[in-house]
Amino acid sequence: MARALGLCGMTGGFLMISPNLRQTLIDLTNNGLAMVQQYSPYSYIGVVLVVFGGVSITLITGSNPR
Repeated sequence: MARALGLCGMTGGFLMISPNLRQTLIDLTNNGLAMVQQYSPYSYIGVVLVVFGGVSITLITGSNPR
């Protein structure tokens, strides 16, 4: 949990000090959302499947012993 919070803090710090990176991220988000709206409702189903798959992989690999 501390690692995830640290990662979010570092990401926020980089976005605060870099206007070019922040603008690139905002543009990428806007273009992605526009594409999702353009191909809806199938794109919403795809987004849900990708998020569900990512969460599943995270939970499976997190429980494996090292």
